Amino acid sequence: MDDRRKLCIRAAALTLLPAAFFFPVLAVARFGPNGPGSLWPILLYVPLAMWAQTRSIGLLLSMIRSRRDPALLAIVPLGLASLGTYAVSGVVLVLSLPALLSSIPLT
Repeated sequence: MDDRRKLCIRAAALTLLPAAFFFPVLAVARFGPNGPGSLWPILLYVPLAMWAQTRSIGLLLSMIRSRRDPALLAIVPLGLASLGTYAVSGVVLVLSLPALLSSIPLT
């Protein structure tokens, strides 16, 4: 049981840390209606956040057992939060792509 508890805490940390840093990263990148003013915070944050969410989802899926378990009360909301944060990070990356592509010198 102690092992599952550690896995749950690790999955919660991997889920909640990228979610906690989402708005500060957008503020540092000066993300506005025309995209980000600075690309480096986005390019550093998004891959790390998506990696953490993928690891979190993998940990949560490994914790699911075939029978009903009280840990499901923690696994399901954390899984949904991981999927939501993963999707939002992907949307931020897609919205940043025009600014990224326009900053590439062609000559």
